[in-house]
Amino acid sequence: MPSIPTGLLSLDVLKINNAEPLIGLIDDAIKHVPELGFFNASPISRNKFNTLVVTQDPKVGFRRPGEFADHEAAVLKLRTCECAFLDASWKIDTALAEMSDWGKDQVFAIETLTHLRAAFFMLAQQIWYGAKNNEEGFRGLYELIGSTTDDVSNADLHMDAGGTEEGLSSVFAVSTGLDSIQLAWGSEGKLTEGDVESIYIPNPANPKNSGAYYYGQELAGYCGLQVTSAHAFGRIANLSDTHKLNDDMLFDLISRFPVGREPQAFFMTRRSLNHLRESRTAVNGTGAPAPTPTEVVGIPIIVTDAISNNEETILTE
Repeated sequence: MPSIPTGLLSLDVLKINNAEPLIGLIDDAIKHVPELGFFNASPISRNKFNTLVVTQDPKVGFRRPGEFADHEAAVLKLRTCECAFLDASWKIDTALAEMSDWGKDQVFAIETLTHLRAAFFMLAQQIWYGAKNNEEGFRGLYELIGSTTDDVSNADLHMDAGGTEEGLSSVFAVSTGLDSIQLAWGSEGKLTEGDVESIYIPNPANPKNSGAYYYGQELAGYCGLQVTSAHAFGRIANLSDTHKLNDDMLFDLISRFPVGREPQAFFMTRRSLNHLRESRTAVNGTGAPAPTPTEVVGIPIIVTDAISNNEETILTE
């Protein structure tokens, strides 16, 4: 099954292809990761697939009857999207599980939920930073700056706010859909959920003579990021406490997108959102604090913890 436009979100894909009680835990875990509630997602049967991208627009023209016009076909190229293996497996000391007055089943549910939250948060960080977040994961948007398609650069959609000190951050302007950005869940969207089993783990300090029993469960899945347009995303980089986000920057970024391809959302940190609010307060004629911004010319603002406020520690080679 190829990655197709489903109109579904990750929660929908995972709900369709997994069973209770895991679905209920997925539902709770995804609430903490706004990226998975925004980007479209689709299940794929394999963990690697090819998509088509337009790298050169067609050439057409008017002509007089009996004369000729130059035509050039659109240039299409294949792009391979590979899903990466996301491992959220867990283990807990049997003694600790047995001592809980909540009962073992509740302990197992808590372990599964916390590991799903951590896995989905890792997935969100991978969307923005790719290998800079985790080398074993899929390619992220940061890695695609300037080369979203083979021959079409999106470098003009990336602005520099000018910050050079510690505490740098970014704002991403993104769109979702088959012609922009989608998540792809491998193995047809089914997470591997093994049975909870008792396993013996040797003591690393004395493996021959000591160890302990743990309850453990395999919990994993495949996920990838599909980007099929040079206009799928833009970025304002190097924001800081002295180079603060304001409306002028956001309007400048919007103006760089072609008509009809404007972003569908801005993702930013809480710090950037507060800087934007402060910039609006400064021009407020009443002097009253501006309300917390929720949109820019109708484009919603989504706050996430997956974008860092110290990107210099992540993105430095």
